[in-house]
Formats: sequence, structure tokens, C-alpha cells
Amino acid sequence: MKRSSLQAVVLFLFLGGICSRECLAADLTLFTGVQNPGKLTIDNVVRDTKLGGVFGARFSGGQVIGFEQTLAFSPNFLESSRRAFSTQSNLLIGIPAGRVVPYATAGVGSITSFGDSLNFSDIGTKFAFNYGGGIKFRNLAGPLGVRIDVRGYSVPGVFSQTLNFVEGSIGLLFSF
Repeated sequence: MKRSSLQAVVLFLFLGGICSRECLAADLTLFTGVQNPGKLTIDNVVRDTKLGGVFGARFSGGQVIGFEQTLAFSPNFLESSRRAFSTQSNLLIGIPAGRVVPYATAGVGSITSFGDSLNFSDIGTKFAFNYGGGIKFRNLAGPLGVRIDVRGYSVPGVFSQTLNFVEGSIGLLFSF
């Protein structure tokens, strides 16, 4: 057996040995929630943004140290005539305690806003940071559970300022 093949086998067995079922756990969450954006000043006029809805899906892997991918759609982002599509990639750190997994998360992604607008000109696609946490209630009824999540988003470069908003969501969690 070649040395590189032997090293690969040893590495595979080592990683397989240290990774428990909790390390390899994965889940998919279908969620809905609300976004509460802050105010924006455009052309020296403070514009009041509107509370909006959001829905989407989150796929995560790992419970102690893991990852998460989010795809979300907001049908009324900042105002009723504006929509947004969001993609986020996050690091997830959790504390598995049986069926309950509290976690913290932070990551980066993009938000693309589009639609007819009376108060806001085209925002386009912007880089975004997000941070937050929540609780996963895994396997409450077979593979089904519930996930509660609160996040803060920071979107720099929106009309030469930073748009900050909070998102709260609840979702149906499918564990693998």
C-alpha cells in the first residue's frame, strides 16, 4: 500500500472515531418570521421602514461546531412594494443537551432587493453580516421538531449608510 493511501485511511479512521452522531447531525428548517428594519436617511429625509415578513429554509450540519446555509424571501422588505432575496452562510456553535440545542451563529451573505418603490430607489445586491442565536427542539415527534431564531443583520452601503435590522423566526425542523 502506498504511503499516501495509508495516510488517507488513517485520517479517515481517526476522523470517523472522533465524530459522534452529534457531530454529524444535520437538519432542515422551513421557517417564517418578521423583520424589523431601522430608519434610513435618503436625500436628508429620514424614511421610516416597515415591519415585514420573511420565509425560507435553513440547512445546517453539526451540533457543537457546524455550518448553516440560509435561503430566504421577504415579500415586503423595507416597504410594501419592495421584495428581497437573501442568502447567508454561517458558522454555528451549539450546546447539545439531548433534544434541546441552544446555539449561536454568525456569518456573511448577500441581500438582493427589487421592486417598485415610492420611498427607496433601487438598492440592488448588497453584502450582509448576520449574527444571533436560538434554540432547536429536535425530534419532538419522530424526526420533526421546532426551531426558534433571532438574528441581527447589518447591510453596509445602503444609501451611504448601514442598514441594521432584527429578524425573529420560528420553523418546522426536520432532523436527519
